[in-house]
Parts: sequence; structure tokens; C-alpha cells
Amino acid sequence: MSKVTWLKIGLIAGLLIVISLLHYLTEPYEMELHAVHRRLYYLPLVLASFWFGIKGAAAVSISAIGLYFPYALYNWHGTFHDFDTLVEGGLYVFIALTLGFLAERQKKEHAARIEAERLAAIGKVVSEIAHDMKSPLMVIGGFANQVSRKLHGDADSNKKLQVVIQETKRLEVMVKEMLEFGKPLELVLSRADLNELAEETVEALKPLAVKEGVELKIEPDRSLPALKLDDSKIRQVLMNLVVNAIQASAAGEEVLVKTRRSNLEALVEITDRGHGISEEDREKIFQPFFSTKKQGTGLGLANVKRIMEAQGGAVTFHSKKDKGTTFIIALPLN
Repeated sequence: MSKVTWLKIGLIAGLLIVISLLHYLTEPYEMELHAVHRRLYYLPLVLASFWFGIKGAAAVSISAIGLYFPYALYNWHGTFHDFDTLVEGGLYVFIALTLGFLAERQKKEHAARIEAERLAAIGKVVSEIAHDMKSPLMVIGGFANQVSRKLHGDADSNKKLQVVIQETKRLEVMVKEMLEFGKPLELVLSRADLNELAEETVEALKPLAVKEGVELKIEPDRSLPALKLDDSKIRQVLMNLVVNAIQASAAGEEVLVKTRRSNLEALVEITDRGHGISEEDREKIFQPFFSTKKQGTGLGLANVKRIMEAQGGAVTFHSKKDKGTTFIIALPLN
């Protein structure tokens, strides 16, 4: 923990101790002063809630009750004042949890807003760059193909030109991904069968799997109902995740696509048997322009996350070193 965090914890702890000492050093019959001192417990509670969320609020409320309890027990006489103090303690815990929950929710909303603004700014810049790159690449690719058709006699030059053509195509794909990321996300919702989308994706990618020596399987859950979703966007998500899984797997391994129902969500799980995602990469895996591939743009998974959140769903993963990774997309059934 940072020095600032320790200072915050020290301040809260100091307040709790000082307020508790005020109780123990004040005569029991001075009930008005004790009432004032009990109200002072709200000061460290508010600080802990805003600084540390619900965990901080819970810790302070437990600590305050623990520090005050011996005094209350020693001076318990079963009077109305004692029962009033007991009720106040319960209210204190309730307020602590409510404050902590609200503070944590506010932090998450603020972080989400900052992230959305950051992605919008990145998307705008990326879109402008990609738009400027698109035309020159089309010209290079077009002329390179024309020249290639006329170089039948010069095998060495033709071979070099084919490399130019392939690399130009790769850049065109990258530009397409950049433009896709930069565009505002507009969903066209309709009723669609998630099993059908998954099966069509698997069928379309079987040639790639065969080329990589990977076995591609699907286990659909036929009990899944039709969902309201943007089928082209979900197909894009599935294509991206299944291609990643195939590329992450060694020859002879298996990639499994599985659909299933979980409470109020429909899930698609894409499991590979690759090397897994390292600990240091897990926090960055959905960030734009982060990629573990040599030729990746780092926009594929960022787009997946963006689409799933716009769809009201989510994308998560769990991974074990040298045992593979499972990406899970979740869509609301209702």
C-alpha cells in the first residue's frame, strides 16, 4: 500500500481511538456528552466509506462497536437509555453499509465514465488515422496486383511483390479494425438463435482450424430460447474469440465452443488448450492496442468488450498457465 493509504488508515484509526477514549474518560451519568461522543463515530465512518468503499465502512463499524462494547456492557442497567443506545448501534451498522455501497457505486460509475471518454477520444484519433491510410493502401494493393500479373518471367521479383501484396492486405485488415473501433456503436436488434450463430461461426472457421491442425468442436444447449440481439455484432464477437482460441492452440489440441444457460443469462464459452494468459497481461487484455500477437492490432478484444457492454452483456475469462483459457460471453435472456 502507498504512503497516502497508510496515512488515511492511521487517521481513521486515530479518530476511533480518541472518540472511544472520550467515552471511557467521561463519567457515565453525563449522558448528553456520551450522546455527542457517539455521534462523533460517524466522522471516521464517512471518511472510510469514501476512501475505501463498503469494506472500509464495514471495518470501521465493527471497530467502533468493538471499542465501545466493553464500556456499554460495563454500564448496562437495562434502562430505556441503554436500549436506545443498542438501537443506535444497529442503525450505525446499517448506515455504514449503505454509505459504503453508495460510495463504491459512485466510484465505479466515475471510472466507467472516464473509461468511456478515454475510449471515445482514442476512437476518434484512430478513425482519422485509419481513414487517411485507407486510400494509399488500396492504391498500393491495386498497382502491386497489376504489376504481379505482368511478372511471370521474373520469379524472384514476383516473389518479393507477393510479400508486398500480403503485407498490404494485412495492413488493410488492421485499418478495417481501426475504423470499426472508431465508429459509434449502433445496434440493430432482432430475435436470433445463439446456438445457430455459434454453429455458423464454427463451420466458417473449420478450414482455419484444419490449417492450424486444431480440432474445433461445438456443444450447443438446445434449451436456449431466442434472444434479442444484434446478430452481426455477436457473430463478430464469436469470430474474434474463436480465431484467437485457434491461434493460441498448438497442433493436435482442441478448441471447444459451448453454449449453456446460467440463471438469467445465456453463455457461450470458448475454451482453448494454449499456454494461458500471463498474470501481468490479465489486467490489460481488453485495453485498446494491447496485443500478445506479433501482427495483432490489439483492437479485437477491445471491440469484443465494447460490443458486449452495448448489448447489455459482458465478456470475462479465466486462464491457467500451460492449461489454456476460457473466454465467456454472457447475454441477458430477458
